[in-house]
Amino acid sequence: MGQGSSHATAVQEKPTLTSNAEILKYFNDRAAHQFTVPELISFKNKTGKDRDSKISNEEITRWLCVPKESILLREMIFNFIQVLTNFPLIKDAYESVGAIGLLKAIILANPQRCKKYVGSDSYNPLKLWFIALSLQKTIKEDPNMSSSISSNETFDLKNILETYDHIHVEDLSISSEYMLPFLTWLLLLTTYCPTNNCQMKDQSMFDGWHSYKHSAMNIMRSMNVELSYVNYRQFSNAITTIAPSIFAPLEKIMEHLLYADSELVECPLDWKNNIELSRVLTPALLAQLSTALHRQLTTYHLQKLYMGREHGFSMRSFQAKAFKWNAPSILFVQGKRIVDDEEYSRRNPRYRKFLHEYPRLKEEEVDPLCEELYPTKNKIVLAVYLSEPWKVTNKEFFGGANTTVVQLSPTQDVFKASQQDVIYFNTIGGGIGVGNRQPSIKPTQKCYSPGNVSLTLDSALEFAVFRHVGHGGTIHPGLLLARNNMENKQLETKMLVQDVEVWGCGGKKELEEQLQQWQWEEKEAKRRQQINLRSIGEDRSLLEMAGLVGQAQSGGSI
Repeated sequence: MGQGSSHATAVQEKPTLTSNAEILKYFNDRAAHQFTVPELISFKNKTGKDRDSKISNEEITRWLCVPKESILLREMIFNFIQVLTNFPLIKDAYESVGAIGLLKAIILANPQRCKKYVGSDSYNPLKLWFIALSLQKTIKEDPNMSSSISSNETFDLKNILETYDHIHVEDLSISSEYMLPFLTWLLLLTTYCPTNNCQMKDQSMFDGWHSYKHSAMNIMRSMNVELSYVNYRQFSNAITTIAPSIFAPLEKIMEHLLYADSELVECPLDWKNNIELSRVLTPALLAQLSTALHRQLTTYHLQKLYMGREHGFSMRSFQAKAFKWNAPSILFVQGKRIVDDEEYSRRNPRYRKFLHEYPRLKEEEVDPLCEELYPTKNKIVLAVYLSEPWKVTNKEFFGGANTTVVQLSPTQDVFKASQQDVIYFNTIGGGIGVGNRQPSIKPTQKCYSPGNVSLTLDSALEFAVFRHVGHGGTIHPGLLLARNNMENKQLETKMLVQDVEVWGCGGKKELEEQLQQWQWEEKEAKRRQQINLRSIGEDRSLLEMAGLVGQAQSGGSI
């Protein structure tokens, strides 16, 4: 029988837990047993707190690198920690945050630690996090929390865990004034907190807050285009489909509390090397992209290949700069939406010619949702990940089965290839197509052949069209649209291209090397945590006196 089953059995065999105080003590003691002795020693060195020491809002936000100016975010983060501190009694009773509660919050912010702690592989940490972010907090009048369960009630700890203390999550929501800074903070940490043990920068890391807020707005708009509030369905649908890695930095910054300052190492990523020189690929946009393509991005090895504004908007310049890269790459297209085809074509004869060449959807076929998803004031940003090198394909296709289109603005969604090769680079006048069939090109006529989900760029890299009309093409419908039962919506947006960029990514070898380097650095940090036998005896006795560990503590799970 697995470990989860043994934990569940242990929980059910606790008939003596008849008060809130006993429940909290039981889970507090379980929390202390989830850490190694060196981790607990480093935690105490970091915080200077014993088991029952209280922790203030100012301390929490300083340790977790929350900007001082963001009052609402500071309040939200502290309340989030406070809810986790009181786990599993998260509905009505909230004690103040103490050291043992903070340790419990570290566990619950880590999906692997959380499931082991709860004793169930099916436990949903994302639902717990949403509750902790949205729940209104109250302080119980009895600070000892000693109220007993009445004699005619049946105590069912398993039920408390499964129902999140009988909370109706469908009744909860988070307003945008809280959610937006929270998402901004997570994206910022994606840049500056890539590992569990890296040194954090000073307040200067918040200088780019506005840029990260813009990226966070795109994710927020994906949850609710009205930007008013977010309910759990909207939150869960978006996170699990288009931004599955967005909570990773929360786990990492919480794990920082298990390292003394002297055990932290220099941040392995240098964002000052050429990324900030790009008009499109800013650190904020890369952080947003990594929420969707975390496994594909090897940020050590990003290489600028082709910049339309620098090298010229032409297929020849594109080919000269991008085709030498023999590894995965990302194509970025940024443009301004063309709202009125007729009006713009009267002013631009080249666009009028493009409209004759591109098969248009009938105006009545386009869903009204298109106006909500592509507001005129927002730029459209699309990223196309290719696992194969670029090549000329006037008849064939390339790109690899892992080809993925990520819409980054004005909302975020992910569109994955449904077959092996779905891209053409046509040098005889066809431009670039993702998800299209090859265009028909004759001496006197050209006709594009867009797919059901497709991105089309003309040969001058001046105009682009992103089309989404449902299943049946070589690119799957948007993951978020499908989750929201809107995969067959007829959506199309035409744009005047403002920027085209291609960035090279490291291949599988570089990714493995990067992961090995990070793993080595974390092992080194753990090694530095190991204390010689003389001092470990002294430190251990201090921890026992503080109540953080007991005589039978092994550092593993109970």
